[in-house]
Amino acid sequence: MTTPIPFLEGNQVHVRGLSVEDAAGPMGQWTNDREVSRTLYRGAFPSDAGTVAKEIEASRASATDIEFAVIETESGRHVGVAGIHGLNWVARHCEFRILMGERDVWGQGYGTEATQLMVVYAFEVLNMAKVWLGVVKDNAGAVRCYEKAGFVREGELRNEVYRNSRYYDVIRMSILRDEYDQVKAEWTIADKIREQFPQ
Repeated sequence: MTTPIPFLEGNQVHVRGLSVEDAAGPMGQWTNDREVSRTLYRGAFPSDAGTVAKEIEASRASATDIEFAVIETESGRHVGVAGIHGLNWVARHCEFRILMGERDVWGQGYGTEATQLMVVYAFEVLNMAKVWLGVVKDNAGAVRCYEKAGFVREGELRNEVYRNSRYYDVIRMSILRDEYDQVKAEWTIADKIREQFPQ
């Protein structure tokens, strides 16, 4: 089998398009792990390879949703999924979502890199003007990750997510194109970005 070519590269991770075959790997079970899905919108229903394969097929056929596999560059291991959703081609904004399914990579900066790569994709490739996301307020690690990528808080949605027998407030965050242009030079993957998108 041919090794997929990275679509965008960071230092520790790269992203490539998702394939239906990915559903047969660990990805098919990630949201069944209660620790992985503890504060996510997903995870309320059981997941399996067949369900995930259908979701991948639907995403690939969509004009408004684009999902990527997050790959640990050193090992080639599939460790997460990240994507751009709800593309609005008139207002030029979109939603960012991410799931880092392999718990042993948490806290190593992989999520931050994958987030930054998706922001790069939204602005440099899709010519978006704004990228937004929603994150459970209690998920302090994710909030820090998004702040490192340049996202700023817009407000809070009260009792927005029901998980773990309780409601959670959600923070709405976003980054605008001019904010991205100011912050990207500070990222640890700045050199990689310049290589892939020379001015």
